[in-house]
Amino acid sequence: MSVETDSGSINAFEKNILQTVIDGIDAVIAICDADKTVMMINKAGCAQLWEMAEMKPEDLLGHHIDEVLEPLIYDGTSVVGLCAKQKIPIRRNIRYKMESKGLDKTILYTAIPIMENGQLQFIIATGRDMTNLIQMEEQLAAAEKLNRYYSVMVQKLAEFEKTDSIISSSKKMEDTLKLAMRAAQSDASVFITGESGVGKEEIAKFIHLNSARKDKPFIAVNCAAIPKELIESELFGFVEGAFTGSRRGGKKGLLEEADGGTFFLDEIGDLPFETQGKLLRVQQDGLLRRIGSTRESVIDVRYISATNLSTSRLLDGSIFRQDLLYRLSVIPIHVSPVRERREDIIPLVEYFVSFYNKKYSRAVQLSAAAYSYLCCLPWRGNVRQIKNVVERIVILSEDGPLLKEDLLPIMGLDIESAGRETLEQAVKVSEITTLSNAQEEMEKQLIDMALEKYKSVPKAASALGVPPSTIYRKLKK
Repeated sequence: MSVETDSGSINAFEKNILQTVIDGIDAVIAICDADKTVMMINKAGCAQLWEMAEMKPEDLLGHHIDEVLEPLIYDGTSVVGLCAKQKIPIRRNIRYKMESKGLDKTILYTAIPIMENGQLQFIIATGRDMTNLIQMEEQLAAAEKLNRYYSVMVQKLAEFEKTDSIISSSKKMEDTLKLAMRAAQSDASVFITGESGVGKEEIAKFIHLNSARKDKPFIAVNCAAIPKELIESELFGFVEGAFTGSRRGGKKGLLEEADGGTFFLDEIGDLPFETQGKLLRVQQDGLLRRIGSTRESVIDVRYISATNLSTSRLLDGSIFRQDLLYRLSVIPIHVSPVRERREDIIPLVEYFVSFYNKKYSRAVQLSAAAYSYLCCLPWRGNVRQIKNVVERIVILSEDGPLLKEDLLPIMGLDIESAGRETLEQAVKVSEITTLSNAQEEMEKQLIDMALEKYKSVPKAASALGVPPSTIYRKLKK
């Protein structure tokens, strides 16, 4: 048997040699004539044919290649056809759909025209299965994408690694923490405002623990808790003999204890007016003089202050020195009350239930109705009140899911402080469900109630303590 061409022929012996050579190559090799009829195919090509469509060599040999393979092509065009048409080397990926096996296969083909006297004589097509390589590349790309995602998440976790004491899921608190994080990257003085019990000291600790001073002392002093006659000696310290009854050897003040770290002045609005002037000088110059001493020492302190005073009282020069206020409030941060970020109530209650269950070896659980009821209370005492109420519930309740009715006798004064209107408007949950579903149902009913009462999305949003965009988004959902 011989293969005839315009320039001669390939006899059977030469063909056997050629077949032996191409069979020794692990890539697919097929030889076609100028009409794209398959003349030869190697073992790798035969194996590929069988895997893709369970075709035998005789199904391809002597047949037009496009007639056999074109129906299998899922993505791309036969390279042999393009090569025969353009008479130039063609190289491209061809994707085959193996429907019977539910698989795809991608083969990189190269078709080379063999020309003689300007006429196409043969086309040699070689192919290599790229499926695994492409899958590996896709997996690598996915792994790199995942790696970048986790890198970002690790970075965020590193930035917010010290947030264990701040339980929150609301947008308002998220914005507050972002502002606090930016403040932590500097040494500027921070002035935190907010109602009693909202967690101002936790924000101060958050700033310290995410700052460059995190390994240095965090000294907190409650200005309202120290008697006025002792406040200066506590803050600035004193030397021996500074006053009658002073301790032998003197005493280092809290400001000195905070050297290199953060000094947190809670309830600074209760700092005596005359002491405010002395604190201003220390804060301004970084120089500290103990009571009774003539020597000054240099201290390096980052100041964070907090107060529950209203803006009008803060700006009253007879109550608070305005020059000190300006020095301490380089970065003002306001912490919203719980009633303005109700999304935080369930996470806070869940956290404290878990905490006090462990502390008191209890197994108290709240039903969805109980959570919904707690979400409707005004919580005038904010996080501190939630914490105390939950502790009381865990101590006084029986183990197991508690209904709203179980809470009423335990709540005591907190029910009276909630007012009748709140109790009458408590959200009703009809059946046991997951907490996330309960929260969603609670939000839905609260939004319905607010819209029915105020007849306006902006007014309803204001009453619920959320931006109008939140109402629109939840209504759409």
